[in-house]
Amino acid sequence: MKTKYCISKGYNIQLKGDAKQELHQLFPDFFYVHPSDFRWLTPKLLVAEGDEVQIGTPLFADKNNAEMVVVSPICGTVKQIVRGEKRVIQAIVLGRNSDTCSLPQSVERPTDRASLLRLLLQYGLFPFFRQRPFSTIPNPEVMPKAIFIPCFDSAPLAPDYNFLMQNRFDDFYEGIRLLKMLCPRLCLCMNRDLDNIAFRATADVEHYFFQGPHPAGNVGTHIHKISPINKGETVWYIQPQDVATIGHLFLKNELSFEKIIAVTGPCIDKPAYWQMIYGADCSSLFDIKGERKVRKISGNILTGSQLFDFPSVRFYDSQITMIPEGGEREFMGWLLPGLKKWSLSHTFLSWLGIRDKYDFSTSLQGGHRNFVMTDIYEKVFPFDIIPLSLLKACITKDIEMMENLGIYEVDDEDFALCEVVCPSKMNCQQIIRDALFYLKNN
Repeated sequence: MKTKYCISKGYNIQLKGDAKQELHQLFPDFFYVHPSDFRWLTPKLLVAEGDEVQIGTPLFADKNNAEMVVVSPICGTVKQIVRGEKRVIQAIVLGRNSDTCSLPQSVERPTDRASLLRLLLQYGLFPFFRQRPFSTIPNPEVMPKAIFIPCFDSAPLAPDYNFLMQNRFDDFYEGIRLLKMLCPRLCLCMNRDLDNIAFRATADVEHYFFQGPHPAGNVGTHIHKISPINKGETVWYIQPQDVATIGHLFLKNELSFEKIIAVTGPCIDKPAYWQMIYGADCSSLFDIKGERKVRKISGNILTGSQLFDFPSVRFYDSQITMIPEGGEREFMGWLLPGLKKWSLSHTFLSWLGIRDKYDFSTSLQGGHRNFVMTDIYEKVFPFDIIPLSLLKACITKDIEMMENLGIYEVDDEDFALCEVVCPSKMNCQQIIRDALFYLKNN
């Protein structure tokens, strides 16, 4: 099946610092595993400081499901358990002892859905899957209505998925074959304007093609257009590199958490691609232009998480972005013509197209205001949902209204552009995230 969708509502933020298609290697001595990467998972620690771990050794499990484990991505030693307020585990610091990723025993070949699920849970690969609604690790016992695999990303400075997968398509095809055991309906979503020959070669799956501005590459947009979610239904999704990791385990008898990420942004001297193991210490990559303060982000500038003391790419991210910190007062502010400033409206003369790309910072370009009625959200929100009404229902915790307005179809990342263009400077993503948490627990 091949179906095409044209997304007309959205916006492409033109940010400087695209990664050049040059691949480098990074194998540092320290790695960081963050339990907060897994939404609403309550970790139960399974290791202690000083313990020796192998690749695949469980580090912590979900307190509500002991089979759901997150494992060590390397062979090494647990150097430190970092805790925050109320003894919440912030990071597990691992020191690397070996580069090997082979398993001491042969991996059992799955023959049906039950055996495949058992092996994915055993080797710590099941957390690669997330579900809509809620974007949490799904319940393996629940059959989803479909599994979505987004094969491109339209976010600012997003990596080229064909480059990420350039040497992994054999593993990817094996992973697809295995995923068919989990759910008979697999949906591959591709960019209509790109070369998708290798992804198109995937057999026994549904192919969909999207065209248009961001968020055309968001999995939420794909699900909404192809298989909308009703109350009580679930849809799983997984990234192509993670599909290849699953295929690699059973094809090569190796458990490897290697991935390629793009290091991007206007503050990076040489934006490029780096091959590394999940959790690798990325501090050596932060070659910063000049002496200005910089914000380091795991992910893109719209939905990523800020990196603080333990700089590593997060579990579900394939990108690091670095932009200047804002907050500096500007002479005459908005009275200047703003030739170097981006604006969706015609506030600045930059709308004339004088500049192709912009050097964004973290400045809000304004202060918080009352939540005003506006139609600006609809210009960047491609869902058949009224975003302003849904946000208001989320703020008031009106469950019935949230359900009627389509809360089960969205996640916080779907409201990232709404947050960017919001004249009231509302934290739209946080509002949606809090509402989903409230809905899940009531």
